[in-house]
Amino acid sequence: MIEELTGTLSTTVIPTFLLVKSLTLSFFNPFRRAQAENASGQINIQVKWGRERFNIPIPNPSITPLSTLLQTLSTQTSLPVNSLKLIYKGAVLKDPLLTLSSYGITDGSILVLIGKDGDIPSAAQTSSSSSSSNATGGGGGAGGQIKKKPKQPDTQTESVLVDWIRTLVSSMIDPFIPSIATFVSYTSPKATNRPAHIPPFETLQKEHAKLSEMLLKALLELDGVQIPSGWSDARQERKNGVKRIQGELNKVDEAWGERKRIGA
Repeated sequence: MIEELTGTLSTTVIPTFLLVKSLTLSFFNPFRRAQAENASGQINIQVKWGRERFNIPIPNPSITPLSTLLQTLSTQTSLPVNSLKLIYKGAVLKDPLLTLSSYGITDGSILVLIGKDGDIPSAAQTSSSSSSSNATGGGGGAGGQIKKKPKQPDTQTESVLVDWIRTLVSSMIDPFIPSIATFVSYTSPKATNRPAHIPPFETLQKEHAKLSEMLLKALLELDGVQIPSGWSDARQERKNGVKRIQGELNKVDEAWGERKRIGA
């Protein structure tokens, strides 16, 4: 009788102990916890706002509309919802009723928050005249401002609009190429042309904010181009322009990310 009771207790207690141990390990193990969260539909995204970074958990992106994320960001930034715009992969997210999944946003996605008119609210001071001195020695590259977009031609010929979009992209990005190259040479450890003298961390930080702002404004300018229905070549030209500008923006952000890991 005692042996039977002992056997019953062992078969009951041991599995319970293992279960508690397993749950405890899963709770304190970040990898397992992340797996559990992903299995439940939650994702984590990052939103860049000037120099700020917001890491935001999204419980279920397939049913969470863009408006919910904008409202969250409005609370975080103390700015009205209608003054905010989000950019993801070079495109402005326009319809607040669409879900985040419909925009292709997944776990680890990085979005950029900007003002309604193309301004970056928290970086407004970084573009002041005091920072217009050429921090990267590029001869006026990033220190300049994107000129007002030339008026879109009123044309019934698609090729005319295609040429105009191509010229618009070049006018917005070409003046910054020297400064971007110099900035990368200062900040990226992979650069093969690193100069002997590197500007201070604070100077590079301002230059990064300034370059990012100019490139984001260029993306907004392209987003505002009106293309008639059925003009596939013009849409492809705009897509190529967005891809080019986004590529330069990624280059700047990646180089600055490497520099920040080193620290001030």
